[in-house]
Amino acid sequence: MSHQSNGLSADTQALMAFESNKKSAGVAYLLWFFTGGIGGHRFYAGRTGSAVGQLILAILGWTTILLGIGFFFLGALGLWLLIDVFLLGGIISAYNADLMLRLNATPRRESASVDDLTKFAALRDSGAISSDEYEAQKRRILGAPGNAIV
Repeated sequence: MSHQSNGLSADTQALMAFESNKKSAGVAYLLWFFTGGIGGHRFYAGRTGSAVGQLILAILGWTTILLGIGFFFLGALGLWLLIDVFLLGGIISAYNADLMLRLNATPRRESASVDDLTKFAALRDSGAISSDEYEAQKRRILGAPGNAIV
């Protein structure tokens, strides 16, 4: 009995989730150009902490510019934004790689586990793998203790 009401395999669903949630370097650079001064590109890339830091530097800079110290805040922000031009492509690549890892690490559906167990049982029955190998794969699939494969 399958729990996949939409008829898509788990791999197809993971690929669709990746495609719909991945970030674009082009969009990130556009955000850097238009909203970089307030950290828009970093919010987009999932770097909320540093985005808030850029936003705070912008607010402090513009609110204290008449006192003269605002130029230091805005200068630091400008330098940070200049560095971000060179880092942004890597930041987006790292975000997408992390997204792929998170999607692959999500627990698989029960029906996929049953299908995998059935395949390994058939391999065991045909003699392609030993009973010990089957048991190790069973523990890995079901997440049972002692699932380390040596």
